[in-house]
Amino acid sequence: MFTASADQWYPIAASADLPPRHVYHGELLGQELAVWRADDGYVNVWENRCLHRGVRLSIGLNLGQSLKCQYHGWLYSSRTSNCTYIPAHPENAPARLICNRTFPAAERYGLVWSRLEGEGDLPEIPGLAEQGLVLRGIPVKASAETVIAALRAEGGRQAGACAIELDGGGLVAFAQPQNQDRSILRGIARGVSADAAFARLKDLNGRFKALRDRLENRP
Repeated sequence: MFTASADQWYPIAASADLPPRHVYHGELLGQELAVWRADDGYVNVWENRCLHRGVRLSIGLNLGQSLKCQYHGWLYSSRTSNCTYIPAHPENAPARLICNRTFPAAERYGLVWSRLEGEGDLPEIPGLAEQGLVLRGIPVKASAETVIAALRAEGGRQAGACAIELDGGGLVAFAQPQNQDRSILRGIARGVSADAAFARLKDLNGRFKALRDRLENRP
C-alpha cells in the first residue's frame, strides 16, 4: 500500500514548466516551492518564501543566475540560495547565514523531481530510460493515496513509490501529493510515434480527467 512520505521522490513539475526566466509555483506535502531553471540549466527547488517578509518567491523575477524578490528586491543566488544583495543596504554584503531553504532536484523522463527529506539519488523507474510523451498534470481534489488506489483498481501495477504502470507498461502514471487532500496526476506515455502523439495525448488527457471526475464525484 502506498503512503506518501517526505523522504520519497516525487515529480513536482514537468521540464516544460520551466522555460527560460520563469519561476514555477509547486507544492509537495504542504510545502510550497519556488522552482526555477538558471541560465546554465541548473534547476533550483527552494522554499517559496523570501527571508525578509515571507513574500512568495514564485512571484519574483528569474534573472538567470539569481532570483529577485518582488517586494523589497532581495537577491538570492542560484545553487546556493545565498542572499547576495539587499537594496536597503547596498554598501554592505549580506551575512553568509542569510540563505533560503533548498531541496534536492533531479530532472529525468521530462519531469522535475524533489523530496523534502532524506539523502540519495532519484531511483530509476524500469522502462523509462528514454523520455516518453509527458502528459499535462491534472489537479485532483483527493489524496495521492486515493489516486494511487484508483489507478491500481484500473489494473495498474506498482512501478515505484508513486508510480503505476498501466496499459501493459505503455503508460506510467504518477501521483504528486500537494497536501493531505490534493494531488496532481501526471503521466508518461511510452512508445508513441510523432504522428500519433496528438491523438494519444488527447486520449490520455481525457482518461485522466475522467478519473479526476470520478474521484471528485463530478457529474
